Amino acid sequence: MPELIPNKKFVADLSKLRNNPVLVKKIAKALVFLEADPCHPGLHIERITNDATAWSARVDKRYRLSFEPSAYLESGTPDWTHPLKLLRILDHDDLYRSPY
Repeated sequence: MPELIPNKKFVADLSKLRNNPVLVKKIAKALVFLEADPCHPGLHIERITNDATAWSARVDKRYRLSFEPSAYLESGTPDWTHPLKLLRILDHDDLYRSPY
């Protein structure tokens, strides 16, 4: 189970969305899955193609969150047992343009 470490932009994005309790609940659920098992099929994780280190996970049909693994295996794949840096929570298209 990796530790989740939010950065300032992630916290700011989350505070902007706090007035939407349904979305906040979905974000909390995605974070629970991410912490328990980053490869959980409900997260639909994928590499962000225009960034070498950022990944994204699905919150719902509109929103995704970006994160960065802090360690990699020799094969180049992320070591999912190490901390994950939470980067942003944005609309899908905005996140893929700017994952940090």
